Amino acid sequence: MKDYAQRYLLKFGVILIWGLGCTFCVQAQITRLPHADTTSGNYFGTSVALDGNRAIVGASGEASCGVGAGAAYIFELVDSTGYWHKTARLIPSDCEEGLVFGRKVALDGNVALVAGSQEYFAAERSNAVYVFERYDTGNWTQTGRLTSTGHNREGPAGAAVAVHDGRVLFTTAGDATPGNQMNGAAYIYEKRDNIWSLTHRVTGSGGVSAGIFGGNAALHLDRLAVAGSAYFNRHAGSVYLFESDQDGSWSEVARLGGIEDFFISLDLHGDELLVGQTKAGQNESGQATLFARDSTGAWLKTATLEPPTPYRKGAFGTEVALYGDRALIVGYDEQLRLNFNVDRVVYIFARNNGQWHYQGIIDIGEAAFGNSIDLYNQTALIGTTGSTDAGAVYVIQIR
Repeated sequence: MKDYAQRYLLKFGVILIWGLGCTFCVQAQITRLPHADTTSGNYFGTSVALDGNRAIVGASGEASCGVGAGAAYIFELVDSTGYWHKTARLIPSDCEEGLVFGRKVALDGNVALVAGSQEYFAAERSNAVYVFERYDTGNWTQTGRLTSTGHNREGPAGAAVAVHDGRVLFTTAGDATPGNQMNGAAYIYEKRDNIWSLTHRVTGSGGVSAGIFGGNAALHLDRLAVAGSAYFNRHAGSVYLFESDQDGSWSEVARLGGIEDFFISLDLHGDELLVGQTKAGQNESGQATLFARDSTGAWLKTATLEPPTPYRKGAFGTEVALYGDRALIVGYDEQLRLNFNVDRVVYIFARNNGQWHYQGIIDIGEAAFGNSIDLYNQTALIGTTGSTDAGAVYVIQIR
């Protein structure tokens, strides 16, 4: 089944698949985004973001203006045939070799963010987040280059990026070097007098023992969530929640502790937060935990999602996406022997009458599937990328 699905996907571009062995099965239509660059290690799909009928894809290994300079691509669904057209290729004004432009991307309407950011521990390197805007002509133009204001040991700017309703968020990853640890920060920019200006810089209340602040983050409405990952430490990490006050400032309203993961994945939609914990569960099979904001403003755990067949160190929760009553979670779906997993898939969960149920999996038979994911209504965007092959990105219509 897996080989058949992969072969026909690549040949025809669109297939139908169903979840197997599940109570609530799912039917999905999969389309592969067109991309002419077939160079191994182009990392096309290392990051993805979806907003309505528009998508952005990072290709951080592409030799756009030098080796490892990177690029990002805009795709749009412009007709009723289900075909996505490439409408723009984004390159920064200061493009240079080794920039790794496209490592992180975000999209909201006519505003796109692309990070040129290398992960590093204890090394000092300049990084930036680039803002592009689409004008009435249909052209995308760079309108900002955003950087952090703190010490370089905060980590690279653009460890995570997000944009929503005129606000731009990016984090710095901190320094996770054992014995030399330092928290990162989250930066919020808004456009004022036609210039993207820094309005706030926030940090978490916990020290590095509660997880290194920075890394993954999400922004929706007047709320933002920032991970505090444990990295090399043996204790659990945290997720911090912030809300915008009436005067425009941001306040920490919650720290959710006990998050079991080396690098915490999360997604935020309205009053709900989904957090991946690959080291949680029996034999570290992985879990994804849902939190919701109640009428008093408190954030409470409401559900725990687990794979139907847990595998030892199965990496369930590596990436997560949440939109309304549907959640996507990346993990392994096969184990040949102890601690050896193959075939990474995307698990689909849906909420019905207030209860979350496993629906099925999206599986194209590739170990790198689900390197990056995003979800908008019933449309998912999933990247597959590695150092030995050209990357690929799939649009999935979940029914």
